[in-house]
Amino acid sequence: MELTWYLADLVTEVRVEGTANSIVHFDLHLLRASNAVEAYDKALRIGGAKATQYLRNDGNLMSFIFRGLNDLIAVDEEFKDGARILARSQSDISEEEIQHVVTPREYLRAVQAEGLAFHDGGSTIQ
Repeated sequence: MELTWYLADLVTEVRVEGTANSIVHFDLHLLRASNAVEAYDKALRIGGAKATQYLRNDGNLMSFIFRGLNDLIAVDEEFKDGARILARSQSDISEEEIQHVVTPREYLRAVQAEGLAFHDGGSTIQ
């Protein structure tokens, strides 16, 4: 039985007692399963394990409530350096919109999380 990689986008609501609005977390998990139904079941188990509550320092109850899946996607290729994990397309997009969707290197989440600085043509980008 060949296993396939799946990306499961899990939705967890974070509720704080005494506040009107919730925060919703979208967590992308990588799963390996023989089919989409097995991957879905695994995703539900992972999401269910996120459900918890605790009392904050201010005395309000904070609840993490697993709400379900936003999406479940089969990965296009096996993993190797440069493998395409996911492909998506958008039609009727203007030049301005294209420029808007391309994020400069210094604003990419991984770069910001690692606090990297880049040298670009003599100037340092923090």
